[in-house]
Amino acid sequence: MASLNNSITPFVGPPYLQALRPASSMSSNRFDEGYSEDTRSQSGSDMVMRTDSRLGDGIGTDQDPQYPLPDWVLNMSENDRSEFAYAILRSLRTSSIAAIVEKLNPLLHLDPVIYLPPEITFQIFSYLNPETLLRASTLSRTWRTRLVDSPLWKLLFRLEGWNSNFPQVRAFEDAEKLRRAEKKEKGRKTRPRAAEDMEYEKPSTKKRLRERPLFGDGASSDNGIHDKLEPLSLNNSKEGHTIWGEQHSVVEADDSPTAKAEDKMEGIAYHDSSATTTPTTENRRERRPLELSEHSSTSLSSSSMDPPIRPTLLLSSSPEPKINWQYLYKQKKRLEDNWDAGRFSNFQLPHPKYPAEAHTECVYTIQYSGKFLVSGSRDHTVRIWNLDTQRLVLPPLVGHEASVLCLQFDERPDQDIVVSGGSDCNVILWQFSTGRLLKMLEDAHTESVLNLRFDDRYLVTCSKDKTIKVWNRKEILPTDDTYPASTTKSTARFPSYIINMERELESQHLYFKPLQSYSLLMTLDGHAAAVNAIQILDGQIVSASGDRSVKVWNVRTGACLKSFSGHSKGIACVQFDGRRIVSGSSDETVRIFDRATGAEVACLQGHKNLVRTVQAQFGDLPGNEEDLEAEARAVDRSFFDAQRRGLIPSEMTREQRRARNAGSKDPKAIFAYGAKLPPGGGGSKWARIVSGSYDETVIIWKRGDDGAWEKSKTLFQNEAVKAAGGRPRRPVTQNHAHVNQPAQPNFQAIAQQAQAQAQAAQNLAQQAQALHAATQVMNPTNAPNGTTVAATNPTQSANAGANQGQAAGPGQQHAQQQGAVVNATAHHHHHGPHHHHHPFPGPVNPPGTNSRVFKLQFDARRIICCSQDPIIVGWDFANNDKDIIQASQFFSDSV
Repeated sequence: MASLNNSITPFVGPPYLQALRPASSMSSNRFDEGYSEDTRSQSGSDMVMRTDSRLGDGIGTDQDPQYPLPDWVLNMSENDRSEFAYAILRSLRTSSIAAIVEKLNPLLHLDPVIYLPPEITFQIFSYLNPETLLRASTLSRTWRTRLVDSPLWKLLFRLEGWNSNFPQVRAFEDAEKLRRAEKKEKGRKTRPRAAEDMEYEKPSTKKRLRERPLFGDGASSDNGIHDKLEPLSLNNSKEGHTIWGEQHSVVEADDSPTAKAEDKMEGIAYHDSSATTTPTTENRRERRPLELSEHSSTSLSSSSMDPPIRPTLLLSSSPEPKINWQYLYKQKKRLEDNWDAGRFSNFQLPHPKYPAEAHTECVYTIQYSGKFLVSGSRDHTVRIWNLDTQRLVLPPLVGHEASVLCLQFDERPDQDIVVSGGSDCNVILWQFSTGRLLKMLEDAHTESVLNLRFDDRYLVTCSKDKTIKVWNRKEILPTDDTYPASTTKSTARFPSYIINMERELESQHLYFKPLQSYSLLMTLDGHAAAVNAIQILDGQIVSASGDRSVKVWNVRTGACLKSFSGHSKGIACVQFDGRRIVSGSSDETVRIFDRATGAEVACLQGHKNLVRTVQAQFGDLPGNEEDLEAEARAVDRSFFDAQRRGLIPSEMTREQRRARNAGSKDPKAIFAYGAKLPPGGGGSKWARIVSGSYDETVIIWKRGDDGAWEKSKTLFQNEAVKAAGGRPRRPVTQNHAHVNQPAQPNFQAIAQQAQAQAQAAQNLAQQAQALHAATQVMNPTNAPNGTTVAATNPTQSANAGANQGQAAGPGQQHAQQQGAVVNATAHHHHHGPHHHHHPFPGPVNPPGTNSRVFKLQFDARRIICCSQDPIIVGWDFANNDKDIIQASQFFSDSV
């Protein structure tokens, strides 16, 4: 009986009741459930309670000396002690239990955002995707403050492969800072307000926002939210960061409750869009129905949230005006969604209310930057437009004596220039701000100037005369880097006044005359047909010709560094970004070449006529050169592995070769290996190519699931004119001559049309005779796909483009607009090899629309193109959304 008494005495003995004090008075040092270095068994009887280093002075104390536990408790297994502790807690009042839970909370829940420095959490969060970040921002106010940190979203913006216009960002912030300073100064000059006005004035929150720590560390001085959430706390303690209201205060996702479906950030689902209940509040109420009442949720307003519910363009918590990069990220993502979904609005130049400002004939070339667009037309004029007002900035610039075929401008005050070239063989320099003619390079070429490009140092022009010419933009000395490095290391032709500096340095000749600006530096020969397009970048010139080749030249020496082949017909357009060369051709394809190796990495097929203009934006991620090459090597390995297993045929049929690879990584579709770029050319998921054709369409290309380029959208120029409020050109009944009907009856123009048609018929007969004679001496079997080879005979080339660039009446349509294709092939493969080239083929789409696309350009927001129609049209993917329009000024022209 004694043993039985001994076994049950500890449960009822007074010493225990005295030693075990009420939970409300227990020290937080008592518990050690959050961390332990012990390795003993869970059921061992030798377990000893230890204190947490965060809560006590040290580790290793067996018991709390203030509240020692009896030996019989320590001898119990952990499971028995747990059950016993639960029984004791059940015997306490609710308030005492709440106090114990509050003291246990630091052991059970450690918030890394509170304890880690902002720099560390910044790095951690930068590895998360936006969807995860937005979900995590709903955890607490502290998390949200760091997760919507503007520098973090600035980094994420760049990691998407999106480019931003940093000069515009800085200019906007500086202008806003100046505006605020002026407003503050005006406020100081106004009379003092009356005392009664001051008494009832609502307190401003701006001061509290400025006092708030940058990343949200420490307790916020803005207690508005905590005051509303006071009933949510399990006790009234506000010490540290462990109070319930701090960790679980109401936060919102990044949108207003009435936002449209397309406005919502990805990954955030909303169940209620009522005007009185915010989406996340409703979700939180569903998960924890006892946490918030209907009254508490409706009492919260977006203005009381910090950070705010919906991101704004400028940071509200910054004392200085700073762009909010989370806002820019959101609007950029919404803009990209519009591109993918095909949501856009159409516009035209000129505005439909001012038709008299339009070009009087077809527009061959355009370029736009920011809010300005410059166009060149067959009516011999250059016009400068404001894209915001859709109206002319200046009267038409008159100086060319024939069609304006190419141009480039730079509106920056330190440049302030427009350069144009035309069928009159002249290059003209204009002052952008005034339209004043600054300089004319007369007879810059012996035939039409088909394209020109300039950078800060050089102006490069190309012509139907098969040459490329390089001019200096500023006065230079022979010792300057811009001066030709050598006159003997290439086949380029140099004017007599160009000095060979290698010899001069040997003789130490010290007397040099400076070379005046826009002097000819060199002439590059090498193409066998008209040079239709050029680009200059990083000291390299890339040219595309009707001889079916693309060449890369060194701008200092004039040496041809590499020649690319792949197109089966003449090449009309080219783009070079340093890694890739993208070209469009009369073979109806767009091709992508690896600049480093010359390999063709993609061929895009979808147009039904000459691809006249192309632009590509690959959205390269910063420093991804090694990643792209590693991806290319992996594709090579898979190709060779498939070849070893006999999955790759040793020879390809003609049909297989025609079905070129559009960028797929399928080993059976690979056409080249050893490239520095993977199939398709690499880039980010936002990569985009836009091409325009004589088939009167504009195609937007995006990558599919297998990495191959696919048609994302097909746009029709004539439909855009209608949607923009303009009047498309009237249908044409002639088979070959497209008649451009003027908006108003013009008898003089009609007479010119008749005369032009007669001249066109005569020219056509001359061309047919010349081409027939030329084809008699050519072997058509040598041409790929059964087509004739390009006309390389100088006489034949001249005849094939006899009408190129001539200023004819409005009824005449040029066969080779800007010399786009100088060869003897027909536009369509189904024509026989001896089919004569028609300079005036009819339209491919619905007949009579007369909308061949000559030139297009696109940026992050818009596509704008010019065509046979005097009206310039555009597709604006901001789709009249004010937020996207506001943010798009900070997006770069590239992706």
